[in-house]
Amino acid sequence: MIPALLTVLLFACSGIAGERAARYWGGQLANLLRLFLATCILATGTLILFPASLRWETFGWLFLSGVVGFGLGDIALFLAYVRIGARLTILLNLCTAPIWSSITERLWLGTTLTAGEIAASAIILAGVIMAILSRPASKSRGGGVHWIGILCGLGAGMGQGIGTVISRNAFGLAERGGFAVNGFSAAAQRVCGGFFIVLLVFLAFSAIGRNHIRPPALANRRPASGWLVATTLCGPVLGVSCFQWSLIQLPAGIANAVVAMTPIAMIPLTMLIDGERPRALSIAGACVAVAGVILLLQTTG
Repeated sequence: MIPALLTVLLFACSGIAGERAARYWGGQLANLLRLFLATCILATGTLILFPASLRWETFGWLFLSGVVGFGLGDIALFLAYVRIGARLTILLNLCTAPIWSSITERLWLGTTLTAGEIAASAIILAGVIMAILSRPASKSRGGGVHWIGILCGLGAGMGQGIGTVISRNAFGLAERGGFAVNGFSAAAQRVCGGFFIVLLVFLAFSAIGRNHIRPPALANRRPASGWLVATTLCGPVLGVSCFQWSLIQLPAGIANAVVAMTPIAMIPLTMLIDGERPRALSIAGACVAVAGVILLLQTTG
């Protein structure tokens, strides 16, 4: 459970930094640069520290997981960031991912959740929805919600949910094969697949002139680079490493449900950075979500 809770904190930081990086660089370029940096860091670290974890029988599945989650999922994620902001994007992404992962895991791997685990997961998601929907829409976006951004946020959740189940399948193969793939190595192999598909999509959009490189009104190189490095480290490098670690210990549906608390963790961060103050319903939602995690700890432990 500890790896999943660490993922919550890291993903919260990544979400805030990712939205700002997307506003500076444009969604597609920010995502491409982020995955490029992450690929360099993770691949180098894995080759030096964990070369024995690289096996063809699991690499293919983890690469595919990265194509679905890092690639298609994060393309949708960064498109949503620039349209509806981090608050609603993270809500749609992380609160629908457990649904997709639970359904996929049950149909594919035969994993079933107990009644207590289902109830605890539902409580966590209810608390997250209470906390996030109590907050007003971002004024910088005119208070409106764009339906394309909503679809992108839902698509990001689908990629996240299905990608985690593919990772779980790879871990099962490693266990049956008598070797170990740790979270850092799994993140490295996944990010390779994500970078591959994102690069292809970026080049395709560039060829037809559909990429918007950087919004000129926000093209300030120093903060743009800082937010990009922050979302890289907190997201695909450390955050996903912890998330893959949690998938070794927990079913994908449970891990995704805990990580769905990320929007709660974003509340104090947005208070510090943007000066926002949470409403009473936000605090109540946080309490409900925490109660769900406590129940989940009891039912799984």
